[in-house]
Amino acid sequence: MTKFKLGTREIGVDKPTYIIAEIGANHNGEIQIAKKSIDAAKECGVDAVKFQTYTAKELIADLDRLVTMGPKGNQVTERIEDMFNKVTLKREAHSEVFNYAREVGLEVFSTPFSLDGVNFLNNLDVNCFKIAASDIDYLDLLKEIAKTNKPVMLSLGKCTIGEADMAITTLEENGCEKLVIMHCVSQYPSRIEDMNLKVITSLKNLYPEHIIGFSDHSMGNTAALGAVALGARVIEKHFTIDKKLSGPDHWFSMDPFEMKSLVTEVRNLETAMGSSRKKILRCEESGRYNSIRSLVINKDLKCGDKIREEDLIALRPGYGIKPYDKEKIIGMKVQRDIKKLTVLTWDVFK
Repeated sequence: MTKFKLGTREIGVDKPTYIIAEIGANHNGEIQIAKKSIDAAKECGVDAVKFQTYTAKELIADLDRLVTMGPKGNQVTERIEDMFNKVTLKREAHSEVFNYAREVGLEVFSTPFSLDGVNFLNNLDVNCFKIAASDIDYLDLLKEIAKTNKPVMLSLGKCTIGEADMAITTLEENGCEKLVIMHCVSQYPSRIEDMNLKVITSLKNLYPEHIIGFSDHSMGNTAALGAVALGARVIEKHFTIDKKLSGPDHWFSMDPFEMKSLVTEVRNLETAMGSSRKKILRCEESGRYNSIRSLVINKDLKCGDKIREEDLIALRPGYGIKPYDKEKIIGMKVQRDIKKLTVLTWDVFK
């Protein structure tokens, strides 16, 4: 389905880009930070905010594994279970946070990481599900999500096209009709040279029956704007109210100033894309009248004289006979006296 409604907004190939602020884990497990993030995202002009729904034990077996995060020179190392426990949005907090997002006028949904998470979110009446690139081969999860008959956004990071196709087919065969296939590079942050935005064109050709989007983990606006120009109709970017907050994702996420800039630039780009039909624009008409060339007589002519090629030059302004019509008028007689440097118009032959 290349067009469907998500909340109050339509997503489709002929609709404005749907922009998602991925709050994810950037609330640090605190309801008030989550709400401040929602307020900031609303002010930026995004269409939706997205969270993640998990516990450490739903995700990992090696709870004692050490992970290092943060920018170079300011990295932190800790147990992975401790890290996840700090940034988990508790189940009991979801309802308050989600209702707050709806109250301020934003669509809100989440990425579940377990079958229980799917059912939990479905009971909260979310209008959409996001599937993380890490779960592209977790077919039981995909089937459970598809059976809700709600729109799905599927990230295709760190997978082969065969694995992507298996996931897409699994969703389709289990009832998912409203699908956004999200190009994604699963590196945080992603290098601009790894973006491979041409994959978006490939996905459009491979899956013309679905909407294509882009889950962007690079820094800056370049990749997202390129994706929109190539036809991505959904853009997702990590979002934080403060890059200096502790946590794995804040430092490479967009802050409110950057997100607002992205939204503005996407809307400007959509306006600039305009129509695929080539025509003379109204804003070009005066320039066409004054600045393109016409055929001009380079000497005085008398009534009855025939036009010779050597009598003609091509000069501005552009309201006269076009230079490409030169052969048509050679040998024709002028019907009145004409002074040198007169712009030729068809009425001089009448």
